[in-house]
Amino acid sequence: MALAFSYLRMSRPEQIKGDSLRRQLEASREYAIKHGLTLNETMQDIGVSAFRGKNRTEGTLAAFLDLIRDGDIPSGSVLLVENLDRLSREQVSTALALFLSIIDAGVSIVTLSDGQVYSKAEVDRDFTKLLMSIVYMARAHDESAMKSARLVESWKAKRARAQADPKAKLTGCIPGWLTLNKARTEFRVREDRAAIVCRLFEECASGIGSRMSARRLNDENVTPFGRAKGWRNTSIRQILTNEAVIGRFQPGVMKDGVRVPEGPPIEGYFPAIVPEALFFRAQKAMTGRRKGSAGQDRGTCANLFRGLVRCAYCGGPMYYHTSGGLPEGRGWLQCDIARRRVRKDGELVCSHIKTYPYEMLERHVLACLPDIDISQMLDLENQATAALREELGQVEARLASALAKQKRLVAMAEEVEPGDGDEVDDALAGRIAELRSEIRSLRARRKELEGRLQSTEAAVVNGEHELMMAALEHMQRLDEIDDRSERYRARASFAQDLKRFIERIDINEAFADVIPHGGEGIALILDAKAFAGMMEGNQA
Repeated sequence: MALAFSYLRMSRPEQIKGDSLRRQLEASREYAIKHGLTLNETMQDIGVSAFRGKNRTEGTLAAFLDLIRDGDIPSGSVLLVENLDRLSREQVSTALALFLSIIDAGVSIVTLSDGQVYSKAEVDRDFTKLLMSIVYMARAHDESAMKSARLVESWKAKRARAQADPKAKLTGCIPGWLTLNKARTEFRVREDRAAIVCRLFEECASGIGSRMSARRLNDENVTPFGRAKGWRNTSIRQILTNEAVIGRFQPGVMKDGVRVPEGPPIEGYFPAIVPEALFFRAQKAMTGRRKGSAGQDRGTCANLFRGLVRCAYCGGPMYYHTSGGLPEGRGWLQCDIARRRVRKDGELVCSHIKTYPYEMLERHVLACLPDIDISQMLDLENQATAALREELGQVEARLASALAKQKRLVAMAEEVEPGDGDEVDDALAGRIAELRSEIRSLRARRKELEGRLQSTEAAVVNGEHELMMAALEHMQRLDEIDDRSERYRARASFAQDLKRFIERIDINEAFADVIPHGGEGIALILDAKAFAGMMEGNQA
C-alpha cells in the first residue's frame, strides 16, 4: 500500500480548540481509506506561520522536505492537505518552488477540500492545473499580506491612541501583577503579587542574586505567577528587567520572528508598583554582578569583593576558593587566569599563581574604608542626580528641536507670497506662537533642573560618606548576627554598597591597591616579606 502523509497546519495555537484539527484529520482518514493508503498522521505544525515560511524552514514540513531530498520518502507517496495555503502563503515564486520540489520527487499533493490531485504526470499532461495552483498560491499570499498590512495599521492606530490617551489599552496581554477590567480601560494591581515584585527589587538592589531569591521564594512556598511549578532565576530576571514595574510600556513589532521596539515608550501606561530609584539601583546591581568574577560563594556571600578584586598582572578576576572546607571568610584568592593556565599563542597569559588569604584582605580593606576620599565621586552611583541629569538632557534636546522648528517656520513665513492666502499666514503664525510658548517653558524647566542638580550634587558627598560609614558600622557588628540567613543578607547588602565606592582592588606580589571611583587609591601591604624584598630591589 502506498503511503499518505496528512499535513495539518494552524497559524495560531488557540485554533486547536476549534473544529479545524478534527475536520482536517477526518478528511485525511476518509481519503486514505477510500484510496487504500497507509496514513501517517504525525505531520502537524501548530502555531506555525506559512506566510513567513516558518513551516518550510523550521516545522515538521521542513523535516518532511529533508526526507524527500534524502530519498527516504518513496516515490508514489501522497501528501494530503486541506488546501494549498496550508503548505505555503509566501510569495508565489517561493510557494511554486516548494510545490514543484515535492511533485518532482514523485510525491503527489492532494487538496482535500476539492479533491484535486497534483502530480508531475498530471501537471505535465494538463498545464492548466499548474496555472490553477499558481492562482491559489497568489490568492493565499495576497490574503495574508492584506491581513498583515491591516494588522500593522491597526497596531499603529492603537499605539497612537495609547500615546495620546493613557486609558487606551493596546492588548489584554499584561504583566502577572496586574489585571485588566472588562471594559479594557483600567489596570488594577494585584497587591499580593506587587509586594513580591517589590521584594525582588529590594533584594536585588541589596546584592542578593536572582538565583538566591528564587531559592528563598521556593523555600517559603510562595506561589509563582502563571502556571510554573516553582520560581526560577530566569523568570525573576525577566521581572527585574521589565520596565512595566515603573509604568512604562514599549510597543513592539515582530520582525523575522524577533520582537523589536516600535516607536517611543509610553510612560504611565501601567500602574507603577516600584519606585524608579529602586528600579535603577537594581539595574546597576545586576550589571555589577555580571562583571567578570571567579569563584562561587554558594549562598554564603563569603567573598565581599566578588567582581572587584583583580590580578594586577593580567587584569583577570581573582578566584575565591575554600580548599579543605575552610569556614566563611577563611578562603584564598588566586588569579583565575593563572590558575586555569590560560594560554595565548602557546604562551601563558599570566603566570602569577600566588595565593592570598582572603581574611587578611577583608580585614585590611574594611579598616581603610574611612580613609577613602570620595569627594570626587559626586554621584557616580547616585540615582537622584542621575535622574536629574537624564531629564535635563531630555529638556535640552527638546529645546534644541523646538528652536530648529521655529527657525524653519519663520523662514517659511518669510517666503509666503502675498497671493497665497491668509490661511497659510494664520497657520504659520499660530504654530510659531505655540513653539515660542513651548520654548519659554522648556527654558524655565532647564533653569529649574540646573538649580536642583547643583544643590543635589552638593549634598551627595556627605550623604554617600554617611551611607558608607553606616554600612561599615553594620559590618563590624556582623559577629552579633547568629541567624545564617540574616548574616548572608547583611554581607550581600554591604558587598553591594562597596561597589558604589570602590572601582576595583588590584592585587600584586605584595600589595592590594584599593581604587575608589574617581579618587586616590590606597595601597595595603598583604605580604610583608615580599614588600621588603621589593624595597631592597628598588634600593639596589
